[in-house]
Amino acid sequence: MRLGEAIIDLLVREYGLHTVFGIPGVHNIELYRGLHSSGVRAISPRHEQGAGFMADGWSVVTGTPGLCTLISGPGLTNALTPIAQAFHDSRPMLVLAATTPSEALGRRFGPLHDLDDQAAMARTVTAFSETVLHPEEVPELIAMAYEVFTSRRPRPVHLAFPTDVLEMETGPLQRFGGSLARPLPIPSTIDLAVAALEASTSPVIVAGGGAIDAGAALRSVAELLDAPVVLTGNAKGVLPSSHPLCAGNVLAVPEVQAALEAADAVLVVGSELSDADIYNGGRAIEFSGSVVRIDIDAEQLDRRMEPDVRIAADAAAALAAMASGLRRADRRGEQRAAALRAAAEASHPSALLPWLDALQAAIPSDAVVALDSTQLAYAAHVRLAAERPRSWLAPYGLGTLGCALPMAIGAKLAAPARPVVALAGDGGWLFTVAEMATAADHQLDIVLVVWDNRGYAQIRQSFDDANAPRMGVDVSSMDPAGIARGFGWTARTVGTPDELEAAVGDALAEGGPQFVRVMVPPAQTC
Repeated sequence: MRLGEAIIDLLVREYGLHTVFGIPGVHNIELYRGLHSSGVRAISPRHEQGAGFMADGWSVVTGTPGLCTLISGPGLTNALTPIAQAFHDSRPMLVLAATTPSEALGRRFGPLHDLDDQAAMARTVTAFSETVLHPEEVPELIAMAYEVFTSRRPRPVHLAFPTDVLEMETGPLQRFGGSLARPLPIPSTIDLAVAALEASTSPVIVAGGGAIDAGAALRSVAELLDAPVVLTGNAKGVLPSSHPLCAGNVLAVPEVQAALEAADAVLVVGSELSDADIYNGGRAIEFSGSVVRIDIDAEQLDRRMEPDVRIAADAAAALAAMASGLRRADRRGEQRAAALRAAAEASHPSALLPWLDALQAAIPSDAVVALDSTQLAYAAHVRLAAERPRSWLAPYGLGTLGCALPMAIGAKLAAPARPVVALAGDGGWLFTVAEMATAADHQLDIVLVVWDNRGYAQIRQSFDDANAPRMGVDVSSMDPAGIARGFGWTARTVGTPDELEAAVGDALAEGGPQFVRVMVPPAQTC
């Protein structure tokens, strides 16, 4: 077989591949030859950016790497934004891309789709990025990628294959050995952590995306410590919103940050506590009490803080070990969690509350929700509930626009039995509007709610806050419902929260691609 076929055969046979996202072209036909012969489902978006966001949505819901098959040059550059998003939010993605023929690499002959060094271009937003020059290199590189995905901080990996290398004849590739085990905690550090936390009277837990698969152990530790749990957006649902110790995704609320700084002990699990999480102008949280930090990435342990106890380990294993050494105590955790929730409630823009409550009433508790960067979504991160992990998809680390729809497509393909709702603004929706065709091709049961405030309303507000004259923010999406119908979607337009609740409920019941346009009242469009 040719190498392109052999790569797909290896991934199917040894790594369970069954779905890929990408656009075929003359340079990656050999990969598609392998997809066809292996029976892999190939989803064709309308833009490589859509492919990357779909793969990212897939990875959030499944916990396994989304796979992109791209052409050389613009195929990769078009996908760099979602690759960077997956990098910043620590999610696995395997990107297989063609590149220019090996004899032309870096020589500036001007071949089609030429990049001076494609692998270098992707290196800053991947765990590693390499150009493959011989079939013998493939098994080890694939094994290295899956080691990143399963036993280290998960991040994208990019492999570039010159077109002539993809065409090389080879036999079946054999899996390369390697460890996929996650690092376990050192018992002595667990003892130090238990001692520090048991000595506290007002502990608080902060859980990030690194705790996404550690829900049971996190709950045990929280209940034993009787400690409120503050979640980042990437951890939303790890502790159910209905749990009395769950304060929710409230890190950006100043009163919550003040409570963390005043606590006599804080346990930070799998979180960068980045500017995107705390959104306070770049100032790091200054803890006054003891800090215990757990992270699978040892280099992360000393960033933005100096913890008293550092635990470089898998979050689930470390929390489980801690739970076995903790004694249950009453520290008024439920009251303290309620106070944090109340502070967050008070921070909501009051005009948005009826709309958020309408969405909460309409969206089932088992739904996957994909959010873009838009006013209503910003408030939804805090206000809306999530009862299970891997249900909340958003561009936290990179803060890009246009991701909600394609991420929802990836999520629906990953979990076809679960309801999927996407929320975007009229500006961000247009970034990837072409992916409405992808959803229609596959008749996916997706509800897309577009918050139509006639332009970039959040940026209008930012201009006003900066006392600068507005410019470039009053743009139009023309006829969103008409556009949706043109792509084969059922479309509705609503103007009140009650109408929104009814429309989303009806759309979920009817199935298929469903579009709900919210005509935001003029008083709320800034």
